[in-house]
Amino acid sequence: MADDEPQSLVLGTAGHIDHGKTSLVRALTGHDLDRLPEEKARGITIELGFAPLELSKGLRVALIDVPGHERFVRTMVAGASGLDLVMLVVAADEGVMPQTREHLAICELLGVDRGLVVLTKSDLVDEEMIELATEEVHDLLAEGPLADAPIIAASAETGDGIEGVRKTLEALIRSAPTRDDDGRPSRLFIDRTFTKHGFGAVVTGTWSGRPRRVGDAIVLEPGARKAKIRGLERHGDAVAETTSGARIAVNLQGVGSDEIGRGDLLTEPDAVPATASFDTSLHWIARKTALEDAASVELLAGTAERRARVALIGEKPIGPGERGLGRIHVDGLPLPLLPGDRFVLRGFARDAGVGSTLGGGIVLDIAPPHRRRGDPELAAELTRMSRGDPAEGIELRIERAGLRGMTTKALGLETGLDSGELERALAILVETETILRVDASLCLAKSAAERLMADLVRALESFHSREPLQAGMPRAALTGTLPGNVSSDAGALLLKRLASSNEITIRGEIVTRVGFESTLDEEQSELAELLRDRFGGTGLDAPALRTVAEDSGRSERSLREIAHYLEREGTLVAAPDDLFFDRTNVLDLIDRVVAHFDSSDELDTQTLKALIGTSRRTAMPLMALLDDLQITRRDGSIRRLISPEPRW
Repeated sequence: MADDEPQSLVLGTAGHIDHGKTSLVRALTGHDLDRLPEEKARGITIELGFAPLELSKGLRVALIDVPGHERFVRTMVAGASGLDLVMLVVAADEGVMPQTREHLAICELLGVDRGLVVLTKSDLVDEEMIELATEEVHDLLAEGPLADAPIIAASAETGDGIEGVRKTLEALIRSAPTRDDDGRPSRLFIDRTFTKHGFGAVVTGTWSGRPRRVGDAIVLEPGARKAKIRGLERHGDAVAETTSGARIAVNLQGVGSDEIGRGDLLTEPDAVPATASFDTSLHWIARKTALEDAASVELLAGTAERRARVALIGEKPIGPGERGLGRIHVDGLPLPLLPGDRFVLRGFARDAGVGSTLGGGIVLDIAPPHRRRGDPELAAELTRMSRGDPAEGIELRIERAGLRGMTTKALGLETGLDSGELERALAILVETETILRVDASLCLAKSAAERLMADLVRALESFHSREPLQAGMPRAALTGTLPGNVSSDAGALLLKRLASSNEITIRGEIVTRVGFESTLDEEQSELAELLRDRFGGTGLDAPALRTVAEDSGRSERSLREIAHYLEREGTLVAAPDDLFFDRTNVLDLIDRVVAHFDSSDELDTQTLKALIGTSRRTAMPLMALLDDLQITRRDGSIRRLISPEPRW
């Protein structure tokens, strides 16, 4: 991150009750974040508190103060869900306490892996106690992502160490990796809602994903409740658009604050579907109990809270410290989630509604297939998804879609990837021939395409077997044999691939299996010889096909099949009025007509009759045939020459 372009980040406190988090925040920001009378009276934070923290050169970070009391861990999770950095607060005179461990575990479960530790109340202890507290914290962090986090002793009362905390924070912020979610769906998990007189409903939260501007349409999930952005504020200042990673207050038009609650999601339309069940990777951190199948838990995701049931994918329970796979069924309202979202699982006592943090996980699939959980393929698929490779996740979803394929819109909804990420992943899959892009919006797995192409070849071979005299099968009829959920575009692409792999040939609208040759049996050969004699020996005064049938006592249908066979073979030429002519005679006709145009620029029926010595009954169809072959073109009652070369 460039020094002159600091990004928007959110810093949150974590730690045990009464370890001085709120006092530390006050010393850093000058703001008292205890908002409720109960908070003032009891001296503890119950709800989330927010304040901008000004650092040097205008660098500003949004700071969230979360409650430390175990009764309010749910609120702590709500605050931690949008954090970029954590400031773990440990009182130097008490050291690591139960909520210290639980808050740290929650941060790790939610993927917060950058931060610092502040040893507060350092004015109450000597150097030896500070060293002991520091060592205890090192031991606590040793196996986790914050193992290298700086530890600073400070006192909110005397101000000692506060400047060191500020400088350390600034260094962490300036070295933070740049957020890369600007192209992902706009999201704000609501942690606070209220009514502002004269303005209406206001919600707050940490913004992520694509920016939205004042006046933009917005929806509240679950339920796709429509609203409009009336105004935006960041750190108390009005802004025109949102910024990813920033604490944002959104004034909404079209919805009342009584219709909104903490845990709702503010997002753009048709971007984040709500789900009642999802597949996930799980990390169980409970020390004494294993996660059993069908366990009831409290699910905390974003700022939402739900009761839920965990269905394990696999035979064994997940023991303390172990990882596994599961499907979570949400009670009550569905949750608007995307793959990659993290959540926390807590146990609860039904009478008190409180409990302890048991584990958490990462959402893998928000549209899980209806398959038995014991299916080994399901576990293998989720293991592939858990690797976090976008291309692999997309490949898997397209494979699942089978013969119907999957649209890029559906892929975007199920993966949460922005259009750029999605297209890059699809390009990789196309290049490796893992999938086919039917068109700009539809994708088909290679396995499904191969199955459909095999079906097309079998249908074509069956047609050749039934209709051995036909040159091939009409393209529309062939693609019409595919399942109804396969689009016409997909059918056309599959035919093109079969042609490029030399499986079929396509001439106009006729498709033929490579290697197919129509053959005549003995009876058909006799009919072919009969037609050659009748049409070859009569010049251009050929009889109608029905006349040949009547004269010979043969089936008109059989004769017609053979006539078209001879037409494709190049022996006969079909003309209007059910007439067929020997090709040699037609070529002679063309030579005479072209020679006529050497001395004239027009041709009429009477002239043609004289040229070839035939009746008007034959001359009229021959005139039409010359037009069809693009030798001539009609101009009123006459014809004019186009080309001496026929287009068969």
